[in-house]
Amino acid sequence: MKSRFTIIIALLLLLLLTINVSAQEEKVLGSKNGIKITYQLLLEQEGKKKDKYILIVNAINDTQSNLFYEVPLSKDTNGKWILPIIPEQKGFTKISVRNSTGLFGNGQSIIGDQTKLLTTNNSILYEIKRGEIYTQETTFKVRKGNKPLITNLFSKTLKDLEVFDLQLSADMLKGDYLSSCGNLKVNINVSNSPEKGDYLIQTTNGKQFLWLRSSETTFTRENSQDFTLTFNKDNNTYNYSTSDGISCSWTKS
Repeated sequence: MKSRFTIIIALLLLLLLTINVSAQEEKVLGSKNGIKITYQLLLEQEGKKKDKYILIVNAINDTQSNLFYEVPLSKDTNGKWILPIIPEQKGFTKISVRNSTGLFGNGQSIIGDQTKLLTTNNSILYEIKRGEIYTQETTFKVRKGNKPLITNLFSKTLKDLEVFDLQLSADMLKGDYLSSCGNLKVNINVSNSPEKGDYLIQTTNGKQFLWLRSSETTFTRENSQDFTLTFNKDNNTYNYSTSDGISCSWTKS
């Protein structure tokens, strides 16, 4: 009798263990642009009217490169560009529990890493790093006995960095360059002042020249309209040109 009772207890423990392992099984919720969304669902508490669950959602970049998406900026009352206030608008995917009895049914988003990169259409880029896992964990309730209905919606398109038309940044512009004219070494630094606006500081052979910004990618030498410096975002080079036809390429070294 005792032996039979022991067997029954062992079988019940095995059943409970099986249920627990099954509850923690990671399931694929969706995949797009090389980003895979998975989740784990844990029954935390059984109530008389509602069951409480823990939901753990993971997003992983399975591609061979970092991926990016853009979040539009808007101007505040002072004319300053700001990020959206609602977190969902900064995320790239939205997870919902369709039959949740609480606010979670409206969904939550996974947000990537904010960068300092801005696009020409006034958006900021967020990054999903290769091989990194982005996790969102929450709790919710459903009516007792109901199976949670979990869905995912990708709200942003993820792309390689080269696809975006980026605004010029100081990190892009500054550095050491080698001129195709005479193999001269050129150092470029970046500054700003209320009087000059954005400008470049060129140092060559101990001499300094200032270049004032005339457009997004073009600079004109201070006190002379005969010299023009244009930055090429595609290959990170400058094109130096003069009014009498001289043209040189400055390549980053």
